[in-house]
Amino acid sequence: MGPGQAPGTVLTQPQGGRMTTTLFQGGRVLTLDADGNDYPDGCVLVRDDRIEYVGPRHQLPDTPVDQTLDMSGKLVMPGLVNGHTHLSMVFGRTLGPEKRLMQWLDQQLPIIEAFDEEAMYVAQLLGCLENLKNGNTTLVENLVAPHPPAYTPENAVLQAMRDAGVRATLAPGFLGRNFRPSYMESLDLQARRITDLTHEWHGADNDRLRLATGPLLPWCMTEAMFRQTRALADDLGICLHMHGAETTEFNNLIAKHFGRDIRQVELLAETGCLGPDVQLAAVYDISAGEVALLAESDTRVLLDPPTRLFWGTGFPAIHPFLEAGITCGLATNGPAANCGQDLFESMKYACATAKTAKGDPDALDATRALRMATSEGAKAIGRDGQVGCLAPGMKADVITLDLQQPHLAPTLDVSAALVYSARGTDVRDVMVDGRLLIENRRALLIDEAALLGQAEQLARRCAEAAGIKLPDEGRRMAEQ
Repeated sequence: MGPGQAPGTVLTQPQGGRMTTTLFQGGRVLTLDADGNDYPDGCVLVRDDRIEYVGPRHQLPDTPVDQTLDMSGKLVMPGLVNGHTHLSMVFGRTLGPEKRLMQWLDQQLPIIEAFDEEAMYVAQLLGCLENLKNGNTTLVENLVAPHPPAYTPENAVLQAMRDAGVRATLAPGFLGRNFRPSYMESLDLQARRITDLTHEWHGADNDRLRLATGPLLPWCMTEAMFRQTRALADDLGICLHMHGAETTEFNNLIAKHFGRDIRQVELLAETGCLGPDVQLAAVYDISAGEVALLAESDTRVLLDPPTRLFWGTGFPAIHPFLEAGITCGLATNGPAANCGQDLFESMKYACATAKTAKGDPDALDATRALRMATSEGAKAIGRDGQVGCLAPGMKADVITLDLQQPHLAPTLDVSAALVYSARGTDVRDVMVDGRLLIENRRALLIDEAALLGQAEQLARRCAEAAGIKLPDEGRRMAEQ
């Protein structure tokens, strides 16, 4: 596979062309706009990449359309915003849920070291498809990858995102010290790489694709690296995206490697790495003073409760961020961290963990959780005013859910049903940028069966190259 090329077996349609106008007709329309409009018998009219009309069916303008989708028995709502994931780890999905973070990294990283360009492309395409089928039309991929001489991982990632049709930000994680040598690079090399990628890809495909940057792990940086990374982001006009004290080990390792008693958010404040263009993901071990620093600087927080529970690291209290007025988004984290990309699950666990931590059933209600996964989540990653709600002029990122199911009926409170009862598999149709990508759970651009088969083969090849003995291989040998 040459640079920029995709394995032909997994794509079913070229990227050019789309319906000019699409009408989602009938059904219930939940806009999640600023006024909270909800239309029991509504319509959404899409022209090119924008929403032209949202409202009751009887007020729909009389205009010809190229495609009408019958939404009877369905809910129409904005696509979900997955604020933080690691799709390069999708091949290790079933290998890590019973390990601590550092043990988990020791297993996952060699698999990615075994990637070639095809493996990286297929892993990312599979991760994008999983997000889309769960209703996540927007995602931030915090890339974890070495930098081999044979190919450029970021280009393979961005090509997969382009082919999948998802709205995505690629945030390559920078590692400058104290890590596996193949993953580390100098600050100069990182700056040149991010600069070249930004000039080529940032805002590509009608602003569907963007770049961000940031340290992957804080103890793998120096103070100078933090400051220079901030300067680079400022020069390029891109966001900073990084992990934030996601286990108690983080602050212990920061104190060890920086030689002083300092916590991560305090370190970020010292080095100028807080602000409204900064996204701090997976925060857990954080003090009241650090919460205040985040609030004062308008830094954005991305929460992934299912992963905290999987790793047994505890969970963020959540309510301190809400009470401090911090903009919060939701995330799944990577498919190898919580074994899935279901943001409905993240909404449910966010509410459950917030209620448990505070001992208050009102600590996080369903309406706020929905906004954290849509409009507030879009603001958290710098996409506000573009996606996150259904309103005229917004980008046409739309999903539908089948409400006619036992686990959702009766739907007396639609917000509660979505947060506490819905699943990603309830999503039926997915549109991004005015282009229908999933119709009745069938992928329109990707040969799903071929992709799954290719991913299985490549994952086994990479695991074998990494020296990992797979559990099912051991059982198979014992049975022979």
